[in-house]
Amino acid sequence: MSTSPEPSVAPRPIRVPAGPWMGFVAVLLLFTALIGIKVGLGQFISTGNLYVLLHEGTVPAVVALGMLLVLISGGIDLSVGAVVALVTVVTMRVYTATYDAASGPSPAGSLLAAAAGVCAGGACGLANGLLVTRLKLPPFVATLGMLGIARGAATWLAGRTVLPFPLNGGPEWVNAFASSQSEFTNPGLWSLVVLAVLTAVLLHTTVFGRHVYAVGSNELTARLCGIHVARTKTLVYTLAGLFTGWAGVILFAHSNSGNPTLGEQLELDVITAVVIGGASLSGGKGTVIGAVLGVAILGLIKNGVSLFNVPVEMQYILIGVLLLANVSLNRWRRGKVSG
Repeated sequence: MSTSPEPSVAPRPIRVPAGPWMGFVAVLLLFTALIGIKVGLGQFISTGNLYVLLHEGTVPAVVALGMLLVLISGGIDLSVGAVVALVTVVTMRVYTATYDAASGPSPAGSLLAAAAGVCAGGACGLANGLLVTRLKLPPFVATLGMLGIARGAATWLAGRTVLPFPLNGGPEWVNAFASSQSEFTNPGLWSLVVLAVLTAVLLHTTVFGRHVYAVGSNELTARLCGIHVARTKTLVYTLAGLFTGWAGVILFAHSNSGNPTLGEQLELDVITAVVIGGASLSGGKGTVIGAVLGVAILGLIKNGVSLFNVPVEMQYILIGVLLLANVSLNRWRRGKVSG
């Protein structure tokens, strides 16, 4: 009995809304003008400042890739900041244990510590997915609960303190990730580039990617079309957890510690960045380019406010205005098209 061949997967076109590009250019021009008047344009567009922007943006950008998947699928993850902190503590605990066992640093110990951190993030993501799909908890409630669990677990594992490296200091790979003097050779930045490309390929050229968009656009229709909604959502949250785990390992290197207080407000920054980048909180929309642009916009705002030496509240005002303007622009465009 012959069976018809399975239809090929047509690549999903990558369309970045105009909002992220307009916001990026507007913020860039604004601070270029203001900082050029106040402190000199060369300081803002210098190579050193570019390295700082890339260095500080790597961790939120990696987390944003996972958050993008979650938002496209119609969910949300409020736990990423606490999970990042937990990952740094787990990584340091495992590294210290292997350091003591080997009486010094070892490549195997470093690899095991980094793997443990990524797995800790993946486990939290899997737990979020199961809470949403098996217990039918709203994503807001499930991930809010995970936020408390992860933050509490990080504080408990760290003994309510910051965990430093052993006396001889951290391994060489930590120094390589932590350096911001030559960011274009930083492994953290290149890992972000690789993950961004892989995420774009996953979303736009694979069956799984099409399922993620379908689930986020209309879950009931996706189920009627034969898509395994629960499995898709669980995989999405697990992948997002793995992204967060890797971001935690990078932050572990940046901070040179296992710190249970790291990552506070990270979830709000990342969600804001991804939404500014064109993703929809109701699901079914979003691109990798838009998410990365959203992180870049927030990074420019924070960097520009710092260089321009204005009150920090101006940063929040600018971010709020950009968020509202971008969402309003997208709604206006959709209404214009549907009308």
